Amino acid sequence: MRVPGWRKSGLCGIVVSIVAALALTACGDDHPTAPTSGLTAPTLVAPLDDAIAGERPVLRVNNAASTSAGERTYDFQVAESQTSLVGSGTAPLVSATGIAEGTSGQTAYVVERDLQPAKRYYWRSRAVQAGAPGPWSGTFRFRTDFAPNSPPVIQALNPSSNRGEVNAEIELNAVVQDQETSPGSLIYEWSATGGAFSGTGAAVRWRAPSGGAPSSYDLTLTLIERYTVTDADGEQEVRENRATATTQVHVNDSPREIAALATTFIDDFIHSDRSPEYCVRNFSDNCPGKLEELGDVQLNRALFINDPSASSFSIRSIGYNTPGNVPTLATFAIVLAPCRFAATEKATGTFGIANGTCQLTNVYENWQWRLCDSHFLAPLDAFSARFIF
Repeated sequence: MRVPGWRKSGLCGIVVSIVAALALTACGDDHPTAPTSGLTAPTLVAPLDDAIAGERPVLRVNNAASTSAGERTYDFQVAESQTSLVGSGTAPLVSATGIAEGTSGQTAYVVERDLQPAKRYYWRSRAVQAGAPGPWSGTFRFRTDFAPNSPPVIQALNPSSNRGEVNAEIELNAVVQDQETSPGSLIYEWSATGGAFSGTGAAVRWRAPSGGAPSSYDLTLTLIERYTVTDADGEQEVRENRATATTQVHVNDSPREIAALATTFIDDFIHSDRSPEYCVRNFSDNCPGKLEELGDVQLNRALFINDPSASSFSIRSIGYNTPGNVPTLATFAIVLAPCRFAATEKATGTFGIANGTCQLTNVYENWQWRLCDSHFLAPLDAFSARFIF
């Protein structure tokens, strides 16, 4: 039966149009026009499905393709559930439209609101051309990361001294800070390129190795903060933050080093075949005594022929310029060594023995000991008074 005044084709078109409009309006669509024929859906690129993203993630898609020309824009939707995203109930949490198509084959959108930490979200995208939308892409999930936990900070790493002696201890104290965890609850891991630690926590002692000086050692503190978080699936996960700081300690064996410098110099001196320049190689260039001693050795070589087999010396004492004669604080040291020099005087052919005390001064520079100058404290016999050291 026909209704007067109505044509069949017109009625069907009106009904179809009404049904389509109602369907699009029920879904909350910003583009109620029917999808554009020949416009493909963009493919989702990032975040990858179920990847971890920030609280304001960048959503990225490969651009859609179309069989017709014209500028394209993109819609993005983010929801707390897939039902909210593709169903007809709750509207998406984020709905962005009119995002201009990227020129590099991809289009990106930065979510313009902070999302909750440790929560799973769902997202999709579609292209729009000439005011008509294309099909929606598939759906990806992403998880926002946990609420940020600030790592601990090592504000200072203080050794009691940056100089040490072999097999001796120094103290180390760490000054640390953490916004969420008390310093006493942190984990302190001490390590070094040599030596050994005793004690735990922020204050420890480090014992230098027994040999190999002069040397430098790196002392390192690794500070660990462990904390528990709940992920998007309600599972607990243990995470950790780390901070590292290093200080350097220079280690000497001062008595051995100073005695070796004195012994080497005197042994070089009594061998007349060793050049004056070679004899003063261990003197500091910053001491005027190096030039003076070079002249003394040159004069000795001009006036005497030394006999090393009949000469002798020994270290009697080492004194430091510190209260308590502590080498780790010293910058200057004096060596006294009884010396016996046997030599033949070239001008007269006279063989004699010069007895006295060799006094050598040492200076600490660049974390090691160097000779500074030397003197011969001799009795007032004629040969000893003429002898040049």
